[in-house]
Amino acid sequence: MFSEKNISKLIILTPVLTVFLAAFFTIYFFVKNQNKYFEEESFRVEEEYIQKQKNILKKEIDYVINYIEHYVKKNKKLSEQELKQELIDYIETIRYEKHGYIWIHDSSYYLRAHPFRQKSIGTYDIGLKDAMGTLITKQFINETVAKPNGVFIEYYWEKPKEVHPSKKLGFFKLYKKYNWVIGAGLYVDDIEKSIHESKKLLEKRIDKYIRQVLLVSILIIVLIGVVSFIMSKKINLVLADYKENVEKKELELQDINKNLEKRIEKALSEAKKKDRAMLHQSRLARMGAMLSMIAHQWRQPLSEVSGILMELETANKFKKVDDKLIRETVEESNKLIQFMSHTIDDFRNFFKPDKKKIKFYVDDACNEAISLAGASIKSYNIKLNKRVKCNSIVNGYEREFAQVMLNLISNAKDILNQREIENPRIDVIVDVDKKDVVITVEDNAGGIKEEHLDLIFEPYFTTKESSKGTGLGLYMAKMIIEKNMNGELSVENTHKGALFKVVVEMDNG
Repeated sequence: MFSEKNISKLIILTPVLTVFLAAFFTIYFFVKNQNKYFEEESFRVEEEYIQKQKNILKKEIDYVINYIEHYVKKNKKLSEQELKQELIDYIETIRYEKHGYIWIHDSSYYLRAHPFRQKSIGTYDIGLKDAMGTLITKQFINETVAKPNGVFIEYYWEKPKEVHPSKKLGFFKLYKKYNWVIGAGLYVDDIEKSIHESKKLLEKRIDKYIRQVLLVSILIIVLIGVVSFIMSKKINLVLADYKENVEKKELELQDINKNLEKRIEKALSEAKKKDRAMLHQSRLARMGAMLSMIAHQWRQPLSEVSGILMELETANKFKKVDDKLIRETVEESNKLIQFMSHTIDDFRNFFKPDKKKIKFYVDDACNEAISLAGASIKSYNIKLNKRVKCNSIVNGYEREFAQVMLNLISNAKDILNQREIENPRIDVIVDVDKKDVVITVEDNAGGIKEEHLDLIFEPYFTTKESSKGTGLGLYMAKMIIEKNMNGELSVENTHKGALFKVVVEMDNG
């Protein structure tokens, strides 16, 4: 593994190896590309050469056929045998290219003309074989008869004054009047010499390129080696300084670690104090909300008690008080006082924390929150609509969940009252989405400012006046839904106002 001791070696060797590998792969791909280019070029040159040879052969045979036809047509004096012999004598004198000549067989496999096989003229030549053992006379005549307008055939034959056979390309065409198969051939192995010479030139060019690359690579390696050596010396000095600084920092860290536990304990203590303060403020805020709602709930009963007492006082002035009236007055007053007492019990139980999770219907918790806020909502002439599309059971803390719903409804009530909205409205919808229960609380107060949407659930953030809000209600609501009940509490703006969405998992047990 790498260490401080061998880092200087790595600094020197890494660029050197990099240059070496770069030179190696450069040479490899150059040689590979050159060989590929040479093969493609050789194939192209060979194709062009063979096509050129074919054109020459075809041209020579066409010339001979045209000459024979012209001479036969023009002849008036010679007999057919004399005419054939004169044509043969002329054709045997024709030469083209380096080793090109013309020969003739008839369709019965007899040799009729050949400048270099005079002893075989007039003989049955079907047994003639080339260097590969092929019966070439038979092949020439059979394929030409099958394709009288011309056919190309490859075979192997000795060049004049040479021993070893060479590859040859022949072209044959039938002169139907005399049943002559007229042939011409050219040696195609000359192209191999040209390709071999080109390959030698390519090898010389590759060798020269490799020498140049190696020379440049060696010079670069030496230069980089020197530079790397100098750099490694400087880096070693920097590392030594760095090591000294690290040792100093380690000593400082050791001193800090000695007091770290005390600092952590102090920080935890301060955090607990902040949490307790936050919880205390939340309780005070809930107490204030509870007192406000109790006041709204008591307003009508107190008015009725006052009216009953006034009626009793008036009856007393006119001397109409009797036992029946007193009994009825006491009974009505007791009913109202009992209602007010029940109201306090309801609020006290509502805000009492749950100790364990229970299974409960979502709509029951919503109804409990709405009943507590009902009088307050009516006092501001706010219309609250609740629609239950699907009531489901969830497993959680019922009172805490009801407190969340009460907080959302109270916030909607406050903003509607604060902005003095005409025809104020709160819509509460209970529904199901796959395996989740979804409760939405929407108002028509115009929505939350965009810059406040990301902060609305932060502790101590509030859009209300400082005397009317602590900024903990929505924070505590989010904690109850997301941490205590593994759900989700979110908010978004609609065309009417703000829409708070509570999503909790349905209990399928």
